[in-house]
This record gives sequence, structure tokens and C-alpha cells, in this order.
Amino acid sequence: MKSPNRSNPGKCPACGFASTHLVDWEFSGLGDSIFNYTAHFNTCSTCGLVYIHNIDDKLLETFYTEECGYFAKAHFEVTAPANREKFAFYGKVLAEQGIRNVDMVDVGCGRGGFVTWLVQSGWNGVCCGVDVDARSMPIDSEMDKGPLFLDGDALNLPLDNRSSDLLTYFHVLEHIHDTHGLLREAARVLKPDGYILIEVPDAENYSARPIGSAFWISIREHIHHFTANALVFALNSQGFSVQTVLRQTLPTPEFSYPSLMILARKTHASRISQSPAHMDVSQFVLASKTALRTQAEQVNRLADGKQLSIWGCSAELFSLLPLLDIQKMRICDSSQLKQTTHVRGLPIEDPTSLPMEGSLVVAPYLYGAEIKRAALRLGWPEASIYRLQ
Repeated sequence: MKSPNRSNPGKCPACGFASTHLVDWEFSGLGDSIFNYTAHFNTCSTCGLVYIHNIDDKLLETFYTEECGYFAKAHFEVTAPANREKFAFYGKVLAEQGIRNVDMVDVGCGRGGFVTWLVQSGWNGVCCGVDVDARSMPIDSEMDKGPLFLDGDALNLPLDNRSSDLLTYFHVLEHIHDTHGLLREAARVLKPDGYILIEVPDAENYSARPIGSAFWISIREHIHHFTANALVFALNSQGFSVQTVLRQTLPTPEFSYPSLMILARKTHASRISQSPAHMDVSQFVLASKTALRTQAEQVNRLADGKQLSIWGCSAELFSLLPLLDIQKMRICDSSQLKQTTHVRGLPIEDPTSLPMEGSLVVAPYLYGAEIKRAALRLGWPEASIYRLQ
């Protein structure tokens, strides 16, 4: 992948002002993943955005259509109580703004949880879900009884001009490099005075919800780490007027996360309005890189020339592996799909067939306790098990 010329600062994809190089972050991935590369993070001093400079949306689309496993993860289970609670919060936000029973589209709908919740809650308007990964979307939806689902991506929506009253983008914009292109497409599809509701992880409040040493930055497909100012700049630039900015903590089946939500309206009377910054996102990224290096040093010392096994092909592991210097290393994962491939040349083995020798590193932050219990049941000595924190 071509590297940017760091002597020529890039243009911030949110506000359009100059950005500068912040840090390099080497990732890894399964097989020939697009994420077997070094990401170049840029930072914008004007709006506070931190983003990966050297990746594009064509590459990212191949990840979502070929490599991504969102469709199989319990994290996105539409009937999970935590997700239902979150859908109800989204509905409450819309209701409080007087947005009810209009024709709407959820872009990046995944398994269709929110539009299904709307229909089940009595929403009296067309509900449609669009996603680039057809594997995620329900295949048994009936147009006269439930939401409609369409295959399409956020930069090229399969929708007519001025056809929708409301577009929602829950955890989409952090995955798309061309922020302005996405918002231009939204403006094309929305009716005059239509609404757009965006939610992203609140990068300014990552530190309020720490998970391990580098969880938030290790999510490789999160290209943008947005501040409120960055989103406001981007929306204003495409003719949207910001109506409200909401910050809150919302649930998932595994953890709670800092949420940044912005409701805006398609209008010709846009103006730049800024929200006060809560923290310097660039400093959080640098601190995460330092913590990751410290973690790698601890794992290298743990190996000390002996056999080391790692359980769990997680986002944390994909950031940690490039920093390890271990000769005798094996990697295992309970996923049969992952067992058909490899990472950095090492085959991914079945945990039940792994020799119990040396130390065992449990890589995932979120499922560490569960994996440790499974390892103990297999006979691994508790003293030999090390959980990444």
C-alpha cells in the first residue's frame, strides 16, 4: 500500500484543513488481509479528528464483503437485551425531536436490528435497511410485514433522489474514509428539510471507558476517531444544519461504550458551530501506542526463549503480534473458520489439540475470563495463564 508523503500534510477528511502525521501503527490480520500493513495516523489541529491516512474505501469494501465476520458475532445479535435497549434509546432520541412515522433508511443496518425494532414498535412509515455485506441482512423479510432490505454501500445508495425523510448511520462513519462523499450521498437521497442521525464512538471520551491497553485504537476498521467538532464541520460543509449533539454511555452485549450522536437537518442555512473539546484524541492514541509497546515487552519476557501459546485471534492480538519477538509461538482460536487460515505465517490451531507446554496468553480483552475458564478445563495450569489487560 502506498504511503503518504509526510512532508506534504494531508487534507482533513472532516473539516478540509491541513492535517499532520501523528504515529505509525502496524497491524496484522488473517491470511492475506488488507490490514497486513502499517497504518499512518494523521491528526487535525483544527477539528481534532484523528484518522488513518493511507487506506481507501475500495480496500475497506473488500474487507466488509469478504473478510469481515460481523454477521456471525453475538455482539450484533438483534434480540440481545443490551441491543434492544440501545434501539429504544435511538427511538427516544427521534421521538424527542418530533421525528415519527416518516419514511426512513438505516444505512449500514447490519442484521437490521434497528429497523426491525421500529416496525415492531409500530412505526407508521417505510423502514428500509441498506448494507454492503449481504450476509448480514435478513433473507426472510416480507415487504408487507417488516422492513425492506437492500444491498448497497454508503457512498452509492440504491435510493432515488429526495426519497427519504430520515437517514440513520449508527457506527458507520468511523468505517468510511470519504466522509464528505458519504454526506453528499445522504444529501442527495434526503428530501428538503430531511434529517440525518449519526452515531459514532465518542473518541473524546475513550479514556472514560478504558478497555485494556489499546482496545479503541486496535479496531483496525475504525478509520476515523471523531470529535464532535469534526462531525459538525463535515455536516456543515455539505449543507446540513446541526440540531443537537448528544453524549452518553450506551450498552452492547459485552461492554458499555462512549457514544457521540448528532442529529442534523438538510438545509441551505448551514453555519459552522463548534462543540467544546473534552480531550485531545491524539494524545490518547499516543498513550495507547506506549501502553501497547509495554504490553509487548511483558509478553516477550514471558516467553523468554520457551514455548508460548496465544489463544484468541482478536483485534488486540492483531496490534500486538507485529511487536513480538518470539521464536517458539503457537496461535489457537475456537473458531473453526479461523482454523482454516493463518496469521503472519502461523497456522491457527484448535485449542483442544494444542500441547500444554510453556505459557498461555489469553489475547481478547472482552472474552478473557471465558477463555481462561476454558483453558483451565482443558488442563492448563492456572499459573501458566496470562491475560492481556
